[in-house]
Amino acid sequence: MVTVVGVGPGAREYIVPAALRRIEQADVLVGGKRHLKLFEELECVKIAIETGLDFKDILNRKGRVVILASGDPGLYGILDVVLKYVNKEEVEVIPGISSVQYIMAKLGMPMKDVAVVSLHGRKTDIITRVKEYGTLVVLTDENHDPPFIARLLKDSGIKDRFLYVGENLSYDNEVIERYTVEELAQSRKKFDINVVVITCGNMPSASPTDFL
Repeated sequence: MVTVVGVGPGAREYIVPAALRRIEQADVLVGGKRHLKLFEELECVKIAIETGLDFKDILNRKGRVVILASGDPGLYGILDVVLKYVNKEEVEVIPGISSVQYIMAKLGMPMKDVAVVSLHGRKTDIITRVKEYGTLVVLTDENHDPPFIARLLKDSGIKDRFLYVGENLSYDNEVIERYTVEELAQSRKKFDINVVVITCGNMPSASPTDFL
């Protein structure tokens, strides 16, 4: 049996109890280095997810294999990869609090009529989505960072949106800032692990706001 558990946005306190129980029962624990660090006290085989990792070999190991996934594993997560090698009937999925849920809750914004897209290692036409939805949440990567997204909007003539950038969500160094399209397009800041919320609506101020 392979169990894929969502470990939430990052901090251990946001991992749901059902996920913690499965993690504690693991014979083999697989995940990113920052996720494995959360469970240094557990005595089991720990395997860090790195480039070139043989997933097929790991998933076929004896015992309970538990894979740690950022946020919710079903939302642009590692579940897609696992299902390439293991029959769905042999996979248990325990959802977690996604970074999308987390940042929307921190902003106090309802999630109805919200679309979610990922630029994490994939191409997505976010301009069409921005035009279709009042609020768009974008999962980013190093090549498609917040300024890149803002420049796409600016080059497409979309300048009437506000962008919220949430960095290191749930960690002690969490920061959520608000930008206009123009401000963020010109930014040279190096952003840490982040999620971007693009929304229209009348905001009283255009300057970045720290929500800590």
